[in-house]
Amino acid sequence: MLLAACLIACSQSGTSTTSAPPPSSTESAHLAPLTAQDVGLYIAVREKALQNLEDALDDVEAHGGDVLTRVQEVSVVEREAARSLGVDWRHFTAVRDQVTRLFTAQRQRDDERLLVVELTRARQDLESQLLVARDQAARQFLEAQLKALRAQIEKLEKEQQRPQAQDDEAKLLEPVRAEIATLQGRQDRVARRLQDLLQHAAVAGVPTVAPTPGK
Repeated sequence: MLLAACLIACSQSGTSTTSAPPPSSTESAHLAPLTAQDVGLYIAVREKALQNLEDALDDVEAHGGDVLTRVQEVSVVEREAARSLGVDWRHFTAVRDQVTRLFTAQRQRDDERLLVVELTRARQDLESQLLVARDQAARQFLEAQLKALRAQIEKLEKEQQRPQAQDDEAKLLEPVRAEIATLQGRQDRVARRLQDLLQHAAVAGVPTVAPTPGK
């Protein structure tokens, strides 16, 4: 079940709302601003890797055989896809990590943007209540709530701002966001298919063998 868990974890990582950890000093030394060519290579490697995984699953479903020896881990398949396309593996992983961080940051900004809208509505509601409030204690309470809301909105709006370099990289991903999301959806389906095959094999009492290490 290790391979299925790996695929599922990789799939879930694409929808996580937690912040990606900052790169270590070693990783930072290899990071460079994304280019359109980097994004194209990333998509090409992911596309080929997922196609290879889907073909392997199709073959097992059609002809049988041990799943864990026929279907390799995502990282192994990606490495082989990168090699077949003439893409340096270390460069690909650096690009993949940058794309992941950018998408994570974009999801956070989207969430923050929605929160700002909701807080702005709450602020407007409090301002309307303050206009008609006559009781001094009620007015003080509303003013305190307004002060806290305004501070929170201001903080979120500042967090929406990002360095120009990061903004330029994010713009590179805008035209292909749907395509990258489609690739993630394919990986999710591959993970589910693999899990189903492993469950069927377990029910049938078919022994499974751990996958061989990547080449």
